Amino acid sequence: MSVITAKYIRLSSEDDDLGKGGKAESNSVTNQRNLLDAFISRTPELADTHVIEFCDDGWSGKNFERPGFQEMIAQVRAGKIQCIVVKDLSRFGRDYLTVGNYISSVFPFLGVRFIAVNDGFDSIRPADIDSLETSFKTLIYDLYSRDLSRKVRSAKRFRAQRGDFLSPFAPYGYVKDPADKSRLVIDPEAAETVRRIFLLTANGQKKEQLARQLNAEGVPTPMLHKRAAGCSRTKWNNLFDENFWTGSLIYGILRDERYVGRVVYGKHTRDRVGHAHVVRVEREDWIVVENTHEGIVTREEFDRAQAAIRASEGSTVRNHNHPLQKKIRCGTCGYAMRRVQQPPSPYFICRTSRMNAAYTCRDRIPEADILETVTEGLHAQALMAVELSRLWEEQRQGRKKDIAAAKKSLDGLREAHQRLSQQVNGLYEAFALGELSKGEYLAAKAAAAKQRDDTAARIGELEAALDNMGADGSLQNGFVSAFGKYLEAEEITDEIAADVLKEVRVFPGGRIETVWNYRDELEKLILDLQGEHQDGV
Repeated sequence: MSVITAKYIRLSSEDDDLGKGGKAESNSVTNQRNLLDAFISRTPELADTHVIEFCDDGWSGKNFERPGFQEMIAQVRAGKIQCIVVKDLSRFGRDYLTVGNYISSVFPFLGVRFIAVNDGFDSIRPADIDSLETSFKTLIYDLYSRDLSRKVRSAKRFRAQRGDFLSPFAPYGYVKDPADKSRLVIDPEAAETVRRIFLLTANGQKKEQLARQLNAEGVPTPMLHKRAAGCSRTKWNNLFDENFWTGSLIYGILRDERYVGRVVYGKHTRDRVGHAHVVRVEREDWIVVENTHEGIVTREEFDRAQAAIRASEGSTVRNHNHPLQKKIRCGTCGYAMRRVQQPPSPYFICRTSRMNAAYTCRDRIPEADILETVTEGLHAQALMAVELSRLWEEQRQGRKKDIAAAKKSLDGLREAHQRLSQQVNGLYEAFALGELSKGEYLAAKAAAAKQRDDTAARIGELEAALDNMGADGSLQNGFVSAFGKYLEAEEITDEIAADVLKEVRVFPGGRIETVWNYRDELEKLILDLQGEHQDGV
């Protein structure tokens, strides 16, 4: 296996001011890529490695759930990456504790070399890892990010109060004014569709009827229209690339106040700096500025459509508190099925085929069938939890696990893994210096790599064992704890559905597939039992 070097690139939205205000160096994706390529090419031990790239464009350094970062770390944990190169520590992340943990603990344990080019940091030099300078830099980046976030938020509120449009992409029906990106101008073709949606709704047409009509006419959806116009947006709130009009898409347009010429800002806010999770903001705290751009519909047309929506919703029986609400999904199209309260036999229905004739989803399924399947599945999961708990206790009878000894064994395995990783890297150096022939190098490398991988597997088993064991030596596992208490459950309640049920997929022919929570905990317990069965701990 050849050595793999990962170059990691990150650009956040807060870097939009690059090149302004006296910033000496751009953090653009292209700049970072060129810098890293140049560094790798002039570093002898990296130049001949296989280089792969991970990039997160538009992600905060405080958020470590970035897709590119997560993919890279997954490959690191799988032993596929031996070196990571970044422009500087701030590109890797701006959270002092998390960055420090990766540099001082995670990467050394996994035998991964970490290089921050502009900071002159290289973990191959042990003194760099725990140096005061490195710790100080990561702390400064953390504090800088928090301060910058506050300033950016304050500046955006000021601009919103002034009437500027701040979203990165214009809503369907508009484009950004080429002369002033903070102003919206009408996109004639899309605006005509928006106007039509409002007028037909005001005249009594239902959302799903409208969706079916637009799909039948081949009217491009907002996503497809913007893509055709060259929009660079990559994240869309849809399930498939073969996007089509739906009732919920129509509803979103009908409820958007920007179509009457208002700027609306601050409907949601992030609850933590750098994280994607948002919470709703009360309407009185929104920033709403009138007459900032030309409206596609008049206030009267907008209000008529809202009245029609309220009238339609008033005739619909809602079941927001039903335990399976939003958890039943069509296995064909992937969209949530709607519950219809029809005494004495309520049912769930998929409306996609009513909006798009190209789909042949199962039209409806009795609620009783779903509840029966889910209840049986719950009992099966509960029985599995009880049986796995029994096996876990049985395997440990007569030899109570010594937690301290297990942790000591784990530390020893981690040290061995690190030595083996260094040994693999050292073999390459010996080969490069001519101390080993190519055949000798490949044979020695394969043997050391196998030892390293076997050690990593054993580490995983021992980590799972310790994760499953409480301080008193008893079993502590989320899957067992969650499902074990529902062994005698006779029906699916709100509590049960919220706790253990992720979703239920309904397929044509009546096949029902239940997806449960706590899958990771179950896998961890099974790994623990397999490791115990093989050689004990």
